[in-house]
Amino acid sequence: MDELARQQTERCLQLSTPSIPQFVVSCLLMGWLLISYIPQWARIVSRKSAEGLSTFYIFLGSLSGVCAVGNILMLPSTEADMGCCSTNSKFACISGLLGTFQVIFGVSCFWIVLLMYVYYSEEEYNAEIHGHRLSWSGPERTFRRAKRAWVVLLAVCGFAFMILLVSATILNQFKSIAQTWADFLGVSVACLACVQWIPQTWTTWNLQSLGSLSLVSLCLMTPYTWIFAINMIMRVGFAGWSAWIVYLLVGSMQLILISMGIAFAIRDWKNPPEDPRSARASLQLDFDGWNGSRRSLASSQVSKY
Repeated sequence: MDELARQQTERCLQLSTPSIPQFVVSCLLMGWLLISYIPQWARIVSRKSAEGLSTFYIFLGSLSGVCAVGNILMLPSTEADMGCCSTNSKFACISGLLGTFQVIFGVSCFWIVLLMYVYYSEEEYNAEIHGHRLSWSGPERTFRRAKRAWVVLLAVCGFAFMILLVSATILNQFKSIAQTWADFLGVSVACLACVQWIPQTWTTWNLQSLGSLSLVSLCLMTPYTWIFAINMIMRVGFAGWSAWIVYLLVGSMQLILISMGIAFAIRDWKNPPEDPRSARASLQLDFDGWNGSRRSLASSQVSKY
């Protein structure tokens, strides 16, 4: 017990003099992350649609975020840093927990995308069936997307509750395995992050359009991912591949999506596509006009008799 107290005291002493440059860089990274997500949120709102966002991409990304928050909160070092807030200054406390705040902030930004995906999938479907506005992809696909969105939200919330329950139980009853549980969650984050971009790449290729996926956001996020990956390679070398391979794979997928987005933009600039909603509206008007002329013809024939 004395050894634990000594380690805690040394940790608090170390955190009592935070690095100002490191604090500034961490805040700038959080600001960069926020700026990266703003175009994505704006694109979904402007289109009033989630068309183009892969359901599995949203699902796997949300699960990865839950595991990331569970991982950072379950680490014994995080608990020690929180304990130091009772003795250190407020600035030292905030600086010591800034890494935890970064993880939670990043996950919160992605969860906003999840909530917008659910809301606009439902909103677009309701607008379609009530005749307020035609959807981008037609009623059938819009209905399937709205249905899957709610399934994803319920599944992610259930998964988050399960992680919270298991984590609370370990902290209260089996604290000795807290590090093992945190490591398991960390590996889960890596696995989910590796595969979450695959269905999005597949969806974008099949759709032949980014849809509601923001090219600007991708261009802002990708340098951050590659810089982080290169920094990790320089720190741990190729022998520590498990630490940077995730970011390398994610960065590669993002580059593929950016390349497709640029190619689609050039194609659409040369040959502007017709808005599918306008085409459907025109078809509906033609169909209504045809029905109206048939009715008029039938009425004139009846009036003769």
